[in-house]
Amino acid sequence: MKFSDIENVIDKHINEIIAFRRDLHEHPELGGNEVRTSSKVTEQLKKLPVKIRENIGGHGIIADLTGIEGGKTILLRGDMDALPINESNDLSFSSKVPDIMHACGHDMHTSIILGTAIVLSELKDKIKGNVKFMFQPNEESAPIGGSRAMMEDGLLENPKVDEAYALHVFGNPTGTVAFRPGVANSRSDRITIEIKGKSSHGSLPGEGRDAIVTAANIISSIQTIISRNMGPCENAVVTIGKITGGSRYNVVSDYVKLEGTVRTFDTGTAELIKKRLNRIVMDIADAYECVGTLDYQDGYDFMFNDLTLSDEVIKSLSPLLGKDNIIIQPNPLPAGEDFSFITKKVPSVFLWLGTETDFNKGKCILHNPEFMADENSIKVGIKVLCKIVLDRLNSLE
Repeated sequence: MKFSDIENVIDKHINEIIAFRRDLHEHPELGGNEVRTSSKVTEQLKKLPVKIRENIGGHGIIADLTGIEGGKTILLRGDMDALPINESNDLSFSSKVPDIMHACGHDMHTSIILGTAIVLSELKDKIKGNVKFMFQPNEESAPIGGSRAMMEDGLLENPKVDEAYALHVFGNPTGTVAFRPGVANSRSDRITIEIKGKSSHGSLPGEGRDAIVTAANIISSIQTIISRNMGPCENAVVTIGKITGGSRYNVVSDYVKLEGTVRTFDTGTAELIKKRLNRIVMDIADAYECVGTLDYQDGYDFMFNDLTLSDEVIKSLSPLLGKDNIIIQPNPLPAGEDFSFITKKVPSVFLWLGTETDFNKGKCILHNPEFMADENSIKVGIKVLCKIVLDRLNSLE
């Protein structure tokens, strides 16, 4: 089989794949509620020669394509859920659901995986191995995530997965892919801190125990973890993003809740930060005669791109995209991604797919109400995944 065969099949189906993506974009669904989305995916998969398993890890779907000669099994993953963001774009296919939007491009990912399934299905008798298409729910629901739930429901078995690949749209130029061999993304943990004090009239603060003052000191002290407990070459982030507390302007607050995130790139650093957070919360609360508690939730693990497969991906994609369009990132990104759990089980590579061109320049910021992807990158994404799969399964001439 020549890659031109693949390109011909892609060209035949690209308009219907783009139409499918627009339908998903118009009807976004939050994680755990991907009922319509999964139904639409299944509706398309039933037209293909694949074995379909539904309700995997929630609304997840697995579609197995069996080629010839046995061979390896390669997993391709796309996520399906949207975000609680109100879209501000004026498109013919803008979200019709108030306060919900595909602001992270998961409609693109789902469509690319479906498109790859359509293309490879037409050529299944020339594929020397198997392809497992994964349509994942709940990626945005950190720290739980949908990939772990799908793995618990047998994602990586029957047939056993040998390699896994995923891609995610990003604000690089269309026609490029970016990735980092080795540690590629951070671990993403969630913290909740509660401070319980004692209420009193604002004019008599000595009769109370001020939870707001206590919280302010805890927040300030947390910032010293990075600056004073870690080395100058170590990377981590601790952010408090939400504060809830107080009931009235003239009442000393008896309760404050802080919520935040911790981003690290290795287990040792995460454990250090966890230990320091606990000490800071407990000791400062005690010093102000309040009670402090820390709920530290281990979230998505740091993601690891297999070094050997990374080299193979570069070899595979260089003739397709051109070496200058394969961007090797110098540093890991502090972004959480639950594909990380799959990378811990099987050799894997996660790619950032460029989706910016002149018409949407500056609008490729993920989790933004103006997020807009270039639909031409759908075709690029399908080509990229088909090329990797066929090279890894030794199916190209």
